[in-house]
Amino acid sequence: MFDFRIIDLSDGNQIIRRDLKTPYSALTPIQYIEYTNMETQLYIADRQKKKFLKEAERRRKLARNPFVRFACFCGLV
Repeated sequence: MFDFRIIDLSDGNQIIRRDLKTPYSALTPIQYIEYTNMETQLYIADRQKKKFLKEAERRRKLARNPFVRFACFCGLV
């Protein structure tokens, strides 16, 4: 079961709803391939977001570190 659903809009666009699930049996073989590709793309996007948030948190903690602040004040960094 996929943890998302691709919904076709009347204007030809598609949206992804992550709050809906899609059973494998409800898909044609072509749709199954499309869903598999989308699942891979969503996984990569989630990993990139997690990596970005982790780096932002690391920078925030580093900026609040008094030793790093002192080193920047003294011109060491």
